[in-house]
Amino acid sequence: MIKLLNVSKIYPNGVKALQDVSITIEKGEFVFLVGPSGAGKSTLIKLLFREEKPTYGQVLIAGKNIARLKKSQVPILRRNIGVVFQDFRLLEDRTAFENVSFAMEVLEHSKKEIQQRVRHVLTLVGLKDRMNYYPHQLSGGEQQRVAIARAIVNRPHILAADEPTGNLDPETSKEILKLLIDINRRGTTVIMATHEWSLANKTNHRVITLNKGRVVGDGEKVLLTHEV
Repeated sequence: MIKLLNVSKIYPNGVKALQDVSITIEKGEFVFLVGPSGAGKSTLIKLLFREEKPTYGQVLIAGKNIARLKKSQVPILRRNIGVVFQDFRLLEDRTAFENVSFAMEVLEHSKKEIQQRVRHVLTLVGLKDRMNYYPHQLSGGEQQRVAIARAIVNRPHILAADEPTGNLDPETSKEILKLLIDINRRGTTVIMATHEWSLANKTNHRVITLNKGRVVGDGEKVLLTHEV
């Protein structure tokens, strides 16, 4: 489903965020992207939903080179990719329900479908009793669950999570990871970027390790902190 072929990303200031990266991620996989700050994890995530373009190489999703998409085609690509950010990016003046429903309103779904699907995904992420709460009334973990609900409400094929547990305590981090694994079991391809190598080690899922923009490990657990 996802292929990066000899991808490099060099920013205008000369920073080499990714260097000659080649990765294949199959449909339905759960993959960790592990590495320290500056390893290239966030850049790789941004390439997947076309917030950035590669300087060299190809990013293929479902066989299409997404760097070549016309501007008008990018929103269509993003309908199939849900993105979860570390800083939640919720609208503070909207309830949990309204934050999630907004993602469907943009695509002009019917009111009935919005009501049904938003209630379903908020129940799925454990917020059945928090639908009418505003972000400031929710804990960090609950806010991240709203962000995840918003990312999956349009039933994307791919869910890309960029440090989704970065601002959370260890226990809440485990709960968010469990939620992402549950979403993956329902058929969604999940890519989770994290610097918390120990979190990745608690599962049997594939781990791609990045360091200084290069892939330095693929498929094996990260064993030592200095490896990343």
